[in-house]
Amino acid sequence: MAWTWNLYTREFWPQRDLKKYPLWFVNLAHSFPAWTPLFGWMWAYPLAHGLCYGINESSIPTIRGSETRSINGCALASSLRISDEDEIKEREKNFKKFITETYAPNADKLYKDMEDELIGLCAKIRNFDYENARQYELYKLFREAVQMLYREWETHFYLMYPVYEAYWHCSDIAAEYVGMKEFTPAWHRIIRGYDNDLFVQDKALWGLRSRAIELKIDDVFTKNAAADVIPALKKTAAGKQWLEKDLNDFLVVKGYGWRSPRMMEFIIPSWWEDPTPAIAHIQQYLAMSKDAKAPFPLDGIRPRLVKEREQLTRELIDKVKAAGYKDMDWFMATLKMAQKSSSFSESHDLAWEQGCHTTFRYCVRKIGEKVAKFGTINEPDDLFFFIPEELELLTVYPESYEVKDIVADRRTTWTAQKEFKSRPHIITAGPLTPEDINKHLASVHDAIVAKVVAGDAPIVRPETGAIAFGLCGSPAGTAEGKAHLVINDADVFATQPGDIIVCPGMSSGWTPILPLVKGIVTNGGGALSHACIHCREYDIPLVSNTGNGTLVIQEGDKIKLDADQGLVFRVK
Repeated sequence: MAWTWNLYTREFWPQRDLKKYPLWFVNLAHSFPAWTPLFGWMWAYPLAHGLCYGINESSIPTIRGSETRSINGCALASSLRISDEDEIKEREKNFKKFITETYAPNADKLYKDMEDELIGLCAKIRNFDYENARQYELYKLFREAVQMLYREWETHFYLMYPVYEAYWHCSDIAAEYVGMKEFTPAWHRIIRGYDNDLFVQDKALWGLRSRAIELKIDDVFTKNAAADVIPALKKTAAGKQWLEKDLNDFLVVKGYGWRSPRMMEFIIPSWWEDPTPAIAHIQQYLAMSKDAKAPFPLDGIRPRLVKEREQLTRELIDKVKAAGYKDMDWFMATLKMAQKSSSFSESHDLAWEQGCHTTFRYCVRKIGEKVAKFGTINEPDDLFFFIPEELELLTVYPESYEVKDIVADRRTTWTAQKEFKSRPHIITAGPLTPEDINKHLASVHDAIVAKVVAGDAPIVRPETGAIAFGLCGSPAGTAEGKAHLVINDADVFATQPGDIIVCPGMSSGWTPILPLVKGIVTNGGGALSHACIHCREYDIPLVSNTGNGTLVIQEGDKIKLDADQGLVFRVK
């Protein structure tokens, strides 16, 4: 097919996008499997705007923005260093002032205020009277919902970029003055031992499992497919009690129903629409233990990590000071931010990605229900195959369009794009060595690209006998077991206790399966990727950024991870 764009101008176009940019990284954690057109548009426009907003409002020193492109339903990321060194110096001063005077002293309040703002925007969209609204009123609401997405990503990167940039400054100081480099076990241990709101949700899910055992209905979960559990529970008094009290409290009262198995997509139902994913995770937890009093596994891990972190933190501060670093106030500010990075990364997902995206999905589907009555489309989900400029027309003028054939064509394309094995994780203008890639990342100094999407390029070491070479994503030693390839939601729910997950990149929507797994291998992702954060907190061995883990490892292979060395071996 010809290299050009199909729906919008931010689809990848080599003739344009490889002239200045030497390489583009595929966003493995968020865009596998391929997105529907509506979500791809969201990434290319509202999210890209948020990148520009957050970077410039906080004066990130070396970049004015971070670029995104779409390629066959997946996202690419890249950025370039500002060419004017005087501008960089000015931005460095402004960034340091922003951190020390605005962000670090007020981080919790900034977060809470922006969280409350988004919760308010979502509430308006969720509580709108869709049934009695005319088409023009739906049109106006849809435009408000789109603006909510823009505001979501503005606040997202206003909060995130300073944290991750400060993290990078802190890790550079630790490396230069103490020799504690990023991706070494000691550094990972300095930044772990923190709870987050996703783990709080998962603990509540574990509580549902315990309650099922107490009510003696656990066999209903273990003897039925996940989709059949709720109908089976409705046949017993105890089952009805669990559904009407415990599950309702989880989904509705606590609000955990506004979660999706895949936070980065609109077409996937939220848990309150379809609780089957939550049921499937409860089944997985029951496969681990039938003891109603068994504690949530993470509760037994974190106290040790906290004690270890506190000791190492004191030692690091003393060593940096002893080594003669002169601006200890700056180091302490960046250290505080670095140690908040993991908790912030995962906690914010609830109000930002999970909350806003399931709310936007709800809005589009409610509009779709009305549009379908005009014969414009077959079903509400059809609207996810259009971009907002098209959806505005379909919403306000539904009698004027019949687009079922377009939906069918785009669905076919979307299904074909879900194939993943042939996709490279990096697209370049020419051959690049790992050293070339790392030099580029260090020069550009884009914390999201380097620390989340990409990560340092590992050095291949064939003399070790390993089949995959990556980085120490989590310093938890070795693990040996059966490989389980996880690409989509079905693979997540098929995870069994003792599996070693092999995946392109890990989504934060997968956190409920962490208690089951012995280790993880990823194709891509930096030290602040979801996989690194989750595995550090669960003390699970992780070999990250292998580039080809899903290609060289097959489902069911017996493998061994040496996480500290970043190596994966095949076991005969």
